[in-house]
Amino acid sequence: MIVSPNKMPFILSKSVLVGTALRLSIGAFSFGIGTSAYAQTQLIPQQPTANQPVTGEPLTEAPVSPGIESTPISSGGIQVDSLGGLDLDSIGTLSPGQGGLGYDMWRQSSLQDVFALIEQMPVSYYSTVGNDLAKRLLLSSAGRPLDDKPLQSEQSLLSLRLVKLAELGAYTQLDNLFQRIPTRSDNEQQARYRSDSLLMTGKNGDACQVIQGMSATGKDSYWIRGMVYCHFLQKQVDQALLGLDLLRETGDATDPLFEELALAASGANIKLSGKSAGRVEPIHWALAALSEARLPDELDDFLDPGVRSALIQAEEYPLDRRVYAAEVAVRSGALSPNALVDLYSRYAFEPAELDGVVGGQISHEGPELRALFLQAAQLQTVPAARAEIVKAALDQAETDGMGILMSRAVADLVAEIPHSADLTWFALPAGRILYLAGQYERANAWLLLARQYMLSEETAAANLTALWPYARLSGMEGGERYGTLKGWASAQSGLGPEVLNQQLVMLRSCMQALGEDTRLSWGELASMEIASPGLAPSAALLYALKDAQNGGRLAEVVLLSLIILGEQGPGNTHSLALGSVVEALYSVGLQNEARSLAIEATVLSGI
Repeated sequence: MIVSPNKMPFILSKSVLVGTALRLSIGAFSFGIGTSAYAQTQLIPQQPTANQPVTGEPLTEAPVSPGIESTPISSGGIQVDSLGGLDLDSIGTLSPGQGGLGYDMWRQSSLQDVFALIEQMPVSYYSTVGNDLAKRLLLSSAGRPLDDKPLQSEQSLLSLRLVKLAELGAYTQLDNLFQRIPTRSDNEQQARYRSDSLLMTGKNGDACQVIQGMSATGKDSYWIRGMVYCHFLQKQVDQALLGLDLLRETGDATDPLFEELALAASGANIKLSGKSAGRVEPIHWALAALSEARLPDELDDFLDPGVRSALIQAEEYPLDRRVYAAEVAVRSGALSPNALVDLYSRYAFEPAELDGVVGGQISHEGPELRALFLQAAQLQTVPAARAEIVKAALDQAETDGMGILMSRAVADLVAEIPHSADLTWFALPAGRILYLAGQYERANAWLLLARQYMLSEETAAANLTALWPYARLSGMEGGERYGTLKGWASAQSGLGPEVLNQQLVMLRSCMQALGEDTRLSWGELASMEIASPGLAPSAALLYALKDAQNGGRLAEVVLLSLIILGEQGPGNTHSLALGSVVEALYSVGLQNEARSLAIEATVLSGI
């Protein structure tokens, strides 16, 4: 029976109600599985996940601070270090060989400045390079920055890193990191993210051990919701409903989605309304899975990034919703296109539809149409026919504003097409796709094919000119012999002067940042009275970036670059700021990332 709210003492404060709810909930709660491993310090190396930009090397433990005695203790037969022997801020899961930025990445950086900058760090980049660098920065094993000014007592560099990883939705990587962090170091916020990471990686029993451990002292209503979930997990329906009633009494903002999911978990026949108090969080996802209820599709634009990743993999959800979620993630650069390609391959089409994608009548649109094109290209073994399908797919995607998405989805198929004389017409789309995918050698082969036939084939010369900027940005040896910025600009007859000038400035900035001679002076460009896209960059951020670059402060360069790029990514970054970021990344040893970022910006600008 649900406890009626009017039976609760009216004079109780919110904090007393929360405490009462938690104590009553704990009193009825029992897993019967013994002491959780999470009650002990854990430093268990794990293999990196597939989503991490790392190698297959085993993870190494964070170095212990010199001069601090490390006392081994036992946890489940595994030797680990006690809390007293750990520099918590140095803990990470990535060594340099696995994509980490190095243990001395904060060398000479100020702790207080680093903390303030990470607080400003965006958690969405519309860039594969941005997403990759953000995760590597947050997951790297690294010594502490210079402790010139102590942080406030409640502040912790490790806790802030955990917050940002959770906001990125990187729950698998977050769980790997938490396995190195002693549970008894958790504050309330850190414990919540530990719980979320366990829920999102399917370790529900361990999550409930964390929830139970925090429920007596935690002030956030999250712990009441967590206990409600855990009671349902243990089929203690009456206790779960008691917690739900007491949750209503706390006076917190209502969470209609959680309440509806809880009622569904109790066995009530309820139709989910699609209402939500905000973002759909891990606790909602876990409760929905427990109640065997699907989240309403009205909430698909309000998913926590980690929940979106889980929905993409959830076989029980309709294919169209999983594809929509995957397209959002791939467009933002947060997901490998391989996952989307797999989902596209699951659509069922008639043979006649697949045969008629070029020149035939097509009744599909949106994701289904993109899937149709992809499947037709996959089935086609004749190179020229596959190239024709890919070109049609790209043209259609461009009209839908999905050009870069489709380019990423077909990259592996394009890589299999040989660069032959009868395909000189295909050199531009093929080269552009492969430059974007980072397959520079294959892309260069298409440029050289266009150059070889530029005098005999009508489209070859135009394709060579169009691919030339990508070759220069990729660092192609001898690429300067195949064109100039002025020559490229003179061939862009279909562009208005303002757009052309913006693209010229962007290319000139990136090429200069990468050390490429452009033979076009800034004086010539300045005479054109150019208006550059994007908001004018912050002078303070640009000067700080240059200072970090000159000082060789690698991680600070990465962090400032991410802030300057912002959530809109390289496609909407002021040319001055973009050039500064590319130059800074290149100068501190991240040459591949710098070139990839410049190429991303070039594609997004429409070149």
